[in-house]
Amino acid sequence: MAMGILMERHRMTQAQAFDHLRDLSQRRNVKLRDVAEQIIYTGEAH
Repeated sequence: MAMGILMERHRMTQAQAFDHLRDLSQRRNVKLRDVAEQIIYTGEAH
């Protein structure tokens, strides 16, 4: 679901959306599912 939000809002491909989620997860040192959950609830990756 989070990938779909990123794909629609930022015109990313599926691979780009996953890479973006993974990169955010690694930079913040949080689980990928937690980053995805934040995007689902807020619509933002911040």
